[in-house]
Amino acid sequence: MEIEIKIGREESGANAINVPNTCKKAGRHHASLQWKDGKATLIDNESANGTFVNGQRIAKKGVKETDTVWLGGIGDDVCYQLDLKKIFDSCRKAEEGQRTDYSKEFEDIKRAYMDYKAEETRIKNSQNVKMRIVNFIPMIAGGLFALIPLGFMRMIGLAIGVVVTLVLLSQSSKHDIQEEITELQIKYQPRYCCPKCGMKFPFTTHWKKLEADGKCPNPKCNAEFVK
Repeated sequence: MEIEIKIGREESGANAINVPNTCKKAGRHHASLQWKDGKATLIDNESANGTFVNGQRIAKKGVKETDTVWLGGIGDDVCYQLDLKKIFDSCRKAEEGQRTDYSKEFEDIKRAYMDYKAEETRIKNSQNVKMRIVNFIPMIAGGLFALIPLGFMRMIGLAIGVVVTLVLLSQSSKHDIQEEITELQIKYQPRYCCPKCGMKFPFTTHWKKLEADGKCPNPKCNAEFVK
């Protein structure tokens, strides 16, 4: 994407920097900045008092946002200093707004889903181990019934205790697993979303569905996931 920003005391419009009239040494159409593919070139429009980059007068020069640029001189109130960081940020924002190809970012979306599913499987497998242990308790209780002579009421009491323990352990285990999965979703949600509009994708939506559609499901977003 190419952007041209005109700079001067009589420049106006969306892609222009209007230099205050108090900066009399800056020209009416002093300079222009050309932006292309993340790089900027500053061009002096044969101004009377010159354009200076890091103290050196230039006719045309590639600039970085950390460079110091003055129009019409250096350091005087009647000269003008460009805010390159602000200009670069504006150009990047405009460039990002026009961009549609997000196929590279989609690779991280895929990895985020697969990493999430791997951890979710680990949590569920751990849950299954716990439930097998819980289900083993009745066998232990049965062994106790066979080995220890107990009265009828004591046997009933022990049986009720076993059942209550099983129910409580099961409920607690289900609550724990849901808490872990919720935390897992919070962890991966910032990566499992559209890199342009920020739309969050539910983890019930497989990345292959997004790939098959080829674009962000948000109708207001034009991000394409398949180039």
